[in-house]
Formats: sequence, structure tokens, C-alpha cells
Amino acid sequence: MLARLRTVNLVSLLLALILTCSPALASPAGQKSKSRKSTAAKSKKVSKKKTSSRSSKKIASKRRSKKVGRARSRPSSRSRRRANPSYTRTPIHDYLTSVWASPPVALDTAVQSSQEAPANASLNPMPAAVERPAPAATNQQDSVAPDGSEADPIMLNPLLAAYSDSLAARGYSVENQGFIVETMDGEVLAEHNADQPFNPASVAKVATSLAAISKLGPDFQFRTSLYTDGTLDPETGTLKGSLYIIGSGDPAFFYENALLIADKLNNSGIRAIEGNLVVLGNFYFNFSSSREASARAFRATLTPETWTAGAKMAFTRFLSMRAAEERANGSAGQRAALNPSGAPPSLSISGETITNPAIDTSRLSLLAVHTSLPLLNVLKGLNDFSNNWMASVIGSMVGGPPAVERFLKTQIGLQDEECRIVTSSGLGSNQISPRATVQILRKLTVYLKKYGLGLERILPVAGIDAGTLQRRFTDAYRGSVVAKTGTLSGVSALAGIAYTRGRGPLFFVIYNRRGSSARFRTVQDETIKKLITLFGGPAPVRYIPRTGPYVSKRDADGEEHISPAVSSPE
Repeated sequence: MLARLRTVNLVSLLLALILTCSPALASPAGQKSKSRKSTAAKSKKVSKKKTSSRSSKKIASKRRSKKVGRARSRPSSRSRRRANPSYTRTPIHDYLTSVWASPPVALDTAVQSSQEAPANASLNPMPAAVERPAPAATNQQDSVAPDGSEADPIMLNPLLAAYSDSLAARGYSVENQGFIVETMDGEVLAEHNADQPFNPASVAKVATSLAAISKLGPDFQFRTSLYTDGTLDPETGTLKGSLYIIGSGDPAFFYENALLIADKLNNSGIRAIEGNLVVLGNFYFNFSSSREASARAFRATLTPETWTAGAKMAFTRFLSMRAAEERANGSAGQRAALNPSGAPPSLSISGETITNPAIDTSRLSLLAVHTSLPLLNVLKGLNDFSNNWMASVIGSMVGGPPAVERFLKTQIGLQDEECRIVTSSGLGSNQISPRATVQILRKLTVYLKKYGLGLERILPVAGIDAGTLQRRFTDAYRGSVVAKTGTLSGVSALAGIAYTRGRGPLFFVIYNRRGSSARFRTVQDETIKKLITLFGGPAPVRYIPRTGPYVSKRDADGEEHISPAVSSPE
């Protein structure tokens, strides 16, 4: 009996255990029990809390670091322009518009006397105490005679020694660098790797400038022509027809130029266009290569109601440019009668903006022509600020990089191994040897001299002109170096003329590679200062910049002073 009872209890216990486990066993494959679901949900919530707390800490940390970064330094003008695509005002923009507003300078201006070698200068290219070595001389101080005995010491070339010492002080060897110094009559004072091609970076713009000015002339002006296929109603000032704008590739066409066009049409009695705006040809507006975008921006500038912030800023500069044109044309004083209210120019257009080059232009009549600054002024701004976009546009005017390279070979006589031009701006893998660069500079100098011009009318003057050389040679050597800079990753260049008291102007080229551009610039400045000092000290060019961008600064007493605007280094 007791055994049977124990068996019943055991069976009851087993049944109870089966019934308890049956919900879990009965659930379909892949599904979790309620208890498992609740456990998983709880663990998920915990993990989410941990992740969110970590991410919030990271975000807070980033915000704190950003605030600290903003407090420590303001973003550069270049980064602000990236952040604001509508920003188009640049130092070169200011420079070119202010040149427009300044009095013109005749091309037959007398050549500066400092560009000619002094009459009492020594005929020897080196000081009397120094023997001039052979062109291939290096920095070695001792030599060995053919019979194995020790020969007399060779006197070092002081210019090459100065260059080598400056490089060594920054941890660089002269072996991979290029250097040459020549007199105006072609005597080589020092050279190293002078026939080896280097990447000239933006020094290539000198070649582009030479090709352009040789083909087009220093007084060449870009023409933006205005046509119509309609007629003017003089009573209402409405042109019943479309307005056609045909560009010729003016790279310096800005808001101010659009306002000048609107003002010119207003003076002709045109205040409204009952038709379309048709923009054709190579028309650029505010450094834009897109004809469509340029056409839209141009149209928005024609009426004050659609002015952008940039157009509003340009209005004052437009007034100065218009006043300069009136003085040049002898029409000053007539504006008050034409526009007694002094209202800004306004030209409304009712139709569409069309840029299709297939449109018929066979029956058009000329309304007016807007001309640019002379090419010489455009090239001066291009080189002072080393503007890559403008250099590409100017290069395309003469046929692009292949045409520039062909010019150097046919007109100067450079060989294939001496130069290779792949871009008009200097971006990319151009190749020019130091000796070939001197030949380019010499050709440009001779060309300008025919018009009574010096190299400073097309290249920046160190320490004086705003742009890439504004902050260099600002001491006693200010104004004694006229040169073009070049900078790429690991590449730095400086080529131009150094003006000395003892030997007059000297051509120089320094090509550096495989190192820090900032350190190379220091080496270049030190070397050229040593060069000038060795030959009697600086003889600054007699040069006064026509104009340039200016900013006002206040000193400790609150007095306001006007000084050249600082531009970013190249």
C-alpha cells in the first residue's frame, strides 16, 4: 500500500512538472517566451541608455571643443568663402575695381633708372676679392689634382654658398634644388641644377602672361557687346525686343561692370526690356565659368530690387568707376542733368534668360560696347594675387597650355627637355628649368621695355604690392625684389629680379621641392637678401602702386590710418 501511494505521488509530481513546462514546449520554433521577451526588452533599454549617454557625452565634448576653437581663432576669409557660396568679393576683385577708378597711366612712361646697371658698376660679375668659379662649381672647398696630390683650394661661389647654407640650416640639401643668378647682359653669376626641369608652380603664370601680352598687346581690352533685335520707344524708355549680351572672355567682369552697363543703357534712354535677356559667347561674371550662372547673376544686378548683398557692396565702387570714366571721356557734370535724383541704374527685363548658342543673331543692331581694363592691368592683378582661374581664362585666349608651350619654343628657343606646360595657371605637373625661366623673364623684360615699362608693371613688388609678396622683404629690402611666387604641395618657387646698387638688376630663379613650402620661402628670402647685400645693398625700384585694396586700422589713440589690405599668402 505504501509503495503504491509513493508511485501515485511520483506520477502526480511528474504530471505537475510536465504541465508547468508545457507552455514553453508548446511555443513555435523561433519565438521567445514572454519572460524571455521581457528580459530582452529590459537589456535593450539598458544598452540604449548606455549608448545614448556615451553619445551625448561625445556630442557635448565636441560642442565644447568647437566653442573653444571659435573663441581661440576666427575662420580665415578663404574658409568663410567656402561656407558662403554667394560670397564673391576677393582682394583681386577689389584691386581691379580700384585700378579702374584710378587715373590711367600712359604706356610710354619712362623706364625707371634703377632698372639699368649703374655706369660705375664693376664689369666683373663677382667682387674683386672673389674669383668667379666655373658655372658647374659646387660647395666643395678642396680638390684633388690629376696626379693624386692635393690641389690648391677652390674659392667658393658666395651666392651658391649662401643658398646652400640657408637650405642646410632648415635641414635640406642643395642636391635636389634649383638656383641661378644672371646679370642683365647674360653673365651667369651662380647656378646649380640650372638645366634640370623643376615644377615651377605659379611661376608658370609668367610664361602665360608673356604669351598673352605678346599676342594681344598690353593695351588690349576685352569687349562685352550689347545688341538688340527690337526698337526703342523713347516716350516710355522701353526697348521692344530682346537684349543680347555677347562676351569675349573678360575675366574681370564683376557687379560693378554690370552696373556700368545698366547705367550706359539708361543714359541711352533704355529703362525696360520688353523681351528676353540673351547671353552668348564667353561671358564670365564674378569668377564663374558657367554662362548660365553668370547670366542669372548679371540679370539680378541690373535692378536694385533684386540686388544681392554683393551688388549692394559694389555700388560705391561703381560710382568711383563711373566717375573715372566720365573724367576720361570729358563728360563729367552731365550726369546731374540726366539723372537729377541720383538714383542707381535700373534696367527691368520682362522675358526669360536665354543662353542657347544656337539662337539666331543674324538681325541684330549694336546698342553699346563695354570694354575691360587694359590687359596689362589684368595681368598685374592676376600675378600679384596669383589667381589660378584668371590665368586659365587668359591662357585659353591664346590657345591654352599647348599654345603657351609652343610660344616658348618658337619665340624664345626653349627645347623640349627645358619646358613642359600642362596648365596655364601652374597647377599640376608643369616643368621648366631655372635657366629657361631666366630666358622667359628676360624676354618679358625686353618686351615691356619697348613700351617704357618695367617688370613691376606686371609682377608684384615685394613689401609694397598687396598679394603674395606683401609680407615678404618688408625691411630694408622693401621694393628691391620684383618676382613671381609659386606654391604647391612640397614645392616652392621664387623668380624675378633683385635690384642691387653695385650690379644693377639681377635675374634670379629659385626652385625648391620635397619639403615645407614655409621653410623654403624663408630660404628664398635669406638667399636673395644675401645676394643683394653682396652686390652693394638694395636699390628699390622707383615705384608707386597705382592703387590697391585698402583697409582702415585704428592705432592705440583711436586715430584711423589707411594701409594696404593684408592678403593670404599663396
